[in-house]
Amino acid sequence: MNNLRYRPEMAELVRLLRRLGEQDEDIARLLGVPPEKLLRWQSQHAEFKKAMAEPAAAELAENALLQRALGFKISESSAEELVDKKSGEILEVLKRRTITKDVPPDVRALLFYLKNRCPERWDDSTESQYNYQPSAEEEEL
Repeated sequence: MNNLRYRPEMAELVRLLRRLGEQDEDIARLLGVPPEKLLRWQSQHAEFKKAMAEPAAAELAENALLQRALGFKISESSAEELVDKKSGEILEVLKRRTITKDVPPDVRALLFYLKNRCPERWDDSTESQYNYQPSAEEEEL
């Protein structure tokens, strides 16, 4: 199986595997080729290289959560158009405007992000660092 030839549908398969979070070594194993062959295919086939660069779904979700936690700007465009009532055809665009809105940071998203990324610092369980536990030497005294 080591002499497997590249086929265009492999790019779509790799894209799906990447979205599932599979790493290069796992993709090579699943395709039945050595990791070096993946590198060769990337240099020879642009669509395969693009598929290998696909971020994992978890990475996309994490980035979206972080963006929501920190806040962001969004642009909305609208246009007023002059429309022919009989044909429904757009005759002229009268006004075009773009509005930029600030979406404020979301505290709940920020806490969720921090508790999952740095649980040792952001753990709010009852046994936190503020609950004093005497050592064995201190208990003897």
